[in-house]
Amino acid sequence: MSIAEVVILLLHPLFSLIVIFWMYKQYNHRKNRRELRGQQAKDARESHERVGETLYRSALAVIAVGFIVNFSFGWVGGEGYSSVFPSALHGWFGIVGIVVLTITVRKGRLVKKQRESGEKFTLELQRHGRASDVMMVLIVLHAFLGFIYLFKLLVK
Repeated sequence: MSIAEVVILLLHPLFSLIVIFWMYKQYNHRKNRRELRGQQAKDARESHERVGETLYRSALAVIAVGFIVNFSFGWVGGEGYSSVFPSALHGWFGIVGIVVLTITVRKGRLVKKQRESGEKFTLELQRHGRASDVMMVLIVLHAFLGFIYLFKLLVK
């Protein structure tokens, strides 16, 4: 495997590490928000909402990079269009992960909408938090599987 191929192969994992760290910081808002009051709480919530939207788009970009790299290596390897589909458990966990992330973001948006309209939002806030818990577990599993899959690809 050439240096260029290794660099291209490492794009997805490197971008993923940045997004995972960012998600972990975003996840910590849940713990930190209980300690804040008044304007600090409002500012932290607004920051959480703004960063969440940016983080979602960043995660979609990282996934797109992963699919493009997987497809390009599959295409060069002679797999053709079937290389668009994940060929390892890591890829399927990624698809499940983006579904859970989408649910998490949608619940967060619903909480914001309900809060701004004066409706009760506690139940949706709990669902948003539970979805983020599931998301963090999936991130750990997905990263571990990706680490193993990366070694498999580098050994080829």
